[in-house]
Amino acid sequence: MKKIAFGFAGALALGLASFAVPASAAAPAPSGISSSTDISAARYVRRTVVRRGPVCSTRTVVRRGPMGRRVVTKTRVCR
Repeated sequence: MKKIAFGFAGALALGLASFAVPASAAAPAPSGISSSTDISAARYVRRTVVRRGPVCSTRTVVRRGPMGRRVVTKTRVCR
C-alpha cells in the first residue's frame, strides 16, 4: 500500500513539475511533415519458423495397480 501511495505521489509531482516549465522549454509540436521515426514508416518483417524434427516430450501417467500401489507409466509423445 505504501509503494502505491509513493507511486501516485511521484506521478503527481512530475505532473505538476511539467506545468511549471515555460513554453519555450517544452518540446515542439509535431508538424505536418512526417519523420523517418514515424510509426507509419515502420518496417514489417515476416519470419518463417523452420521446425527441425519432431518435438517430443515424456508424459507421465500415475495410476493405482491391483494391490493399490502406484503404477507409473512414462510414454513418449511426439507432435
